[in-house]
Amino acid sequence: MKLFKHMLHTTAQARYDKLKRVFGRLMQNFNRDDLDEFIQTANSLREWIQRDPALTREQRKVAEAFTVDKSLDWQVCHQIANHQKHAGPKSGNPKPTKPNVPVVTAVHVKPGGKGFVLPPSLQVIGAGEDITVECEGNTESALALAIRTFRHFHYIFEVTPLPLAERAKATTMRAEFYGL
Repeated sequence: MKLFKHMLHTTAQARYDKLKRVFGRLMQNFNRDDLDEFIQTANSLREWIQRDPALTREQRKVAEAFTVDKSLDWQVCHQIANHQKHAGPKSGNPKPTKPNVPVVTAVHVKPGGKGFVLPPSLQVIGAGEDITVECEGNTESALALAIRTFRHFHYIFEVTPLPLAERAKATTMRAEFYGL
């Protein structure tokens, strides 16, 4: 078997940079195509982080803390990504084999998602399609899920590498930049 010598993205940082670009598009126009790409990229980052020797042990630990079985955000990304990749549940059974894992049961897409307004600029982000995820009878906004998921990876790649004294400032700057 011959391995690819050159890939489209060769590091975890390159995958994160792609996630950041897709997230930016979602904030401009929230839609199923970019959400699918965001979820696929976020799902793949776990493995990229584990295998990238350029990342610190702390970055790996923070990633592992996010990608646990009981994390609703991680499970939604992971289950939707696998469902899309395999054109449905792998074994015909949508339930994960591990106990206490939240299970995604449906995704609903409707036109007319209004997004929300960021004060004081009054910029609207996330307007486009209204996409919700159903998880064991509860409905979750896919926009909120994307924002929370991006924040986890932003912390891993842009805050964790900083010295402790600079992290609070970087988190505040991030919130202002992304309007979060």
